[in-house]
Amino acid sequence: MSNDPPRSSRTDRARPTFSAVTSGTLRVLGDVLVISLWVLFLTVLFLETAWPRWAFYGALLLGVGVYVSITSGWS
Repeated sequence: MSNDPPRSSRTDRARPTFSAVTSGTLRVLGDVLVISLWVLFLTVLFLETAWPRWAFYGALLLGVGVYVSITSGWS
């Protein structure tokens, strides 16, 4: 007799993996969408106002950094 829990079948192990892959894929697609919209917004704003290029890259990096810092704790 053993106190070990019974081993799960192969299909039981595949479901969490599929779920994790699906969740990860949706997370990446969401990140791409948000960052793409941020880049589009900044591009239109800076083309309309003729602000300097260095400010564009600064705002771009700052926005992505803030986004990453906010979403890093989400799982």
